Amino acid sequence: MIKIMIVDDHLIYRDGLRVAFKDKKDLKIMAEAENGKIALQKLDTVEIDIVLLDIRMPVLDGIATLGRIKSQFPKVKVIILTGYEDVNVFSKAMSLKTDGFILKSATAQIIFQTIHDVMEGKVIVSPKLLRNTTDYRNLRYELTDEDLDVLTRIAKGERTSKIAGDLHFGERTIKSHLTNIYEKLGVNSRVAAVAKVMQLGLIKL
Repeated sequence: MIKIMIVDDHLIYRDGLRVAFKDKKDLKIMAEAENGKIALQKLDTVEIDIVLLDIRMPVLDGIATLGRIKSQFPKVKVIILTGYEDVNVFSKAMSLKTDGFILKSATAQIIFQTIHDVMEGKVIVSPKLLRNTTDYRNLRYELTDEDLDVLTRIAKGERTSKIAGDLHFGERTIKSHLTNIYEKLGVNSRVAAVAKVMQLGLIKL
């Protein structure tokens, strides 16, 4: 049985997850918390395999909580479960070695499958962020070093104006370059592009 903790400041969402997990014999919710501080306290007393962690919470937010869980409870897996498609949040979570990053719009079945995949040692990113997955071997030859440089800078949270200045291009050129990258990757946003290349191990922070 996989033992789960839900960390989310919205009671109605926790209630919804509790109902979804009710009939799952292989998944059991062992604890809940409305912020990261309470979650860390409960991890000291309750045996947990996976934490489903929201990002925006009072007292101690999801990113800070993720970092502390990974340092204090390294055996505990963490799946970020958020409603925000933010490239900066995603890149921070990946740099802190989150085990999964999925959106709250995901179905219960996707959440269940993500939990099982993460327990098997996989790193899972929301299917919505990774549309039209491309084979690594083909992708590697399509993306240039310049493409990967731009994506690495975006993953670190740099603005278009800074990237343009550092690379001695105009902002319009960088935006056009990003459009070409999106076409190569089969995605339509910065978040999705960064998610895909990080999942494939093409860039590291």
